[in-house]
Amino acid sequence: MRYFRSILAVVLGSSLLFWGTPPAPAAHSAIGILTLATHAHLNEAMAFPGLSVFEGERLSTDGEGRLGVRAGHSILTLGPKTEVELVSINGGLHVDMSVGALHFSGAENEIVEVHAEDAILGPASTRPTQGTVIIVSSKVLQITTERGSLNFSYHGEFRNLPEGKTYQIYLDAPGEPQEGIGAGVEKAGVATKVTYFIVSAGVAGTIAWGVHNALKSENLPISPAKP
Repeated sequence: MRYFRSILAVVLGSSLLFWGTPPAPAAHSAIGILTLATHAHLNEAMAFPGLSVFEGERLSTDGEGRLGVRAGHSILTLGPKTEVELVSINGGLHVDMSVGALHFSGAENEIVEVHAEDAILGPASTRPTQGTVIIVSSKVLQITTERGSLNFSYHGEFRNLPEGKTYQIYLDAPGEPQEGIGAGVEKAGVATKVTYFIVSAGVAGTIAWGVHNALKSENLPISPAKP
């Protein structure tokens, strides 16, 4: 009888221990992987291809840096002096961009949403999208819609940006093209908070496409940290 009571006490103690211990939290899965890195950083560490990127981590590049990220079937490429943070959202990826130039290629049915200077840029449909976002200066953006139209919103104001154009966008104040950018620029409309210029030819368009081509180059060097 005493032996039976001892066994019962061990069983009950084990049950209480099991029920009293909360389950270990599931490890967070990576939301992307680095495919290209030169003069680039993941948080404070040097970045190199193959590193996983988790939600909220900071990606940045130096003056001669490039960095590529694959998230699902979508691709991001950071140009020089660029800094972003990635956040997973339902159906895709949210990119918090604080400075620099970003090229993105969103796969079909995958959202790539870019947040820059308090403005939000996202796909207008479930079709594949490609574009470039450049923070020119405080409250000035340059956006090229390479494939698929994009929806642009800023503090409650909304506009659709059709495919195949480069836009110079001034936030919060009606703006005029900066000196040297006026030639070949069509004013697309003046709104309460945002002024848009469609760049049909001239310096601004050349800058946008130059950044686009540099970011897509297949001859970029890989990270010197890669073995």
